[in-house]
Amino acid sequence: MRRRSRSFGRRRRSLAEFERLDAMAPLDEEGLPAWSFAGEPLTARERRWLELYRKLEIGKPPAQTHGRRR
Repeated sequence: MRRRSRSFGRRRRSLAEFERLDAMAPLDEEGLPAWSFAGEPLTARERRWLELYRKLEIGKPPAQTHGRRR
């Protein structure tokens, strides 16, 4: 049970960090886009945002469709 609460705490911290980064504009320090045209992040902040996004998406429960197809 203890292990579960630790992972939940880490998940909450990750979610809080993700939300903080997500609220920021995706620009670098000079005000230029922080993503390349190929879709890759160019700054450490944007790379961290993408890492957290992927991590949180994997851990997310599947969407409930209530018997309907999506």
